[in-house]
Amino acid sequence: MKNKVKKFLKIAGIGGGIVILAILIYSFAVIQNARTYTVSTILPDIKASRWRPFLGEPRPFSIRKDDLPDPYIAILVKVQDPGFYSHNGVDLSTPGAGLTTISQAIVKKLYFKKFKSGFRKLKQSLIARFVVNEMISKDDQISIFLNAMYLGEIKGKAQIGFHDAAQGFFRKGAKDLSKDEFISLVAAIVSPNTFNLLEHPEWNKLRSDRIRKLETGEYIPKGLMDQYYGKLPKEIVDAGLPTCSYFPSLYENE
Repeated sequence: MKNKVKKFLKIAGIGGGIVILAILIYSFAVIQNARTYTVSTILPDIKASRWRPFLGEPRPFSIRKDDLPDPYIAILVKVQDPGFYSHNGVDLSTPGAGLTTISQAIVKKLYFKKFKSGFRKLKQSLIARFVVNEMISKDDQISIFLNAMYLGEIKGKAQIGFHDAAQGFFRKGAKDLSKDEFISLVAAIVSPNTFNLLEHPEWNKLRSDRIRKLETGEYIPKGLMDQYYGKLPKEIVDAGLPTCSYFPSLYENE
C-alpha cells in the first residue's frame, strides 16, 4: 500500500512539474510576443498620437489625457482603477478596483482580436504586468483608454472613446464636457448598455450620483468588488451586468 502511495505521489509530482513548466513556457512566449508587437506597432502608434485595435487599422487620438482637467482624470481613475498610479498593471486588493485595471482594459483592445474571459485572463494579466506596465507610461495608458473604450450605442452605432461619446450624447467635444457630463460617461464604462444615457437615463443618473459621493469621500468602497457603491435595483441587475462584477452580499446590512 505504501509503495502504491509513493508511486502515486511521484507521478502526481511529475505531472504537477510538467504543468508548471508548461505554464512558464506559455507565459514567457506571451510576454515576448507582446513585447515584440509593442515595439513594432504600439509604441510607434503612441508616438504618432494614435492607437489601433489588434491587427486593425490605426485610429488617431481624438483626445489625450492632458486635454482634460486634472479633476476629471482623478474621477476616472478613482472609479475605474483607484490603485492605478501605484500598482504594476494588476490589482487584486484596492477597494473598488474590481478585476480589471486600466492597464488590463487597454490590453483587451490592443492585444486581442476578441477577448473572452477564462484562460485568456491569464494572458491579459501577464501582458498588463510585464509589458504594458513596463513599456507604456501611465499617461499614455490613460490616453489610450480615453480613446479605445466602448461607451454604448446610439441608434445602433457604437460610441468608441470619450470624444465620440461626447459628440454622440452631448453634441460637443470631450474637452467641452461639464463635470457632470463627464461623470455620466464614466458611469457607463462598467456596463455601457445598461447605463446608456439615452436608453436608461435614470439608471445612469443613479450611478452618477453614487460616483459623486465616491469622489467627495462620502462613500468608501467596502472591498475589491464594490464597483457599484451600494445595492442595485433588481431591474438594473436583470438588465445585465458583467460577470462577477456585482455581489449583493456586500450590501446585506444596508
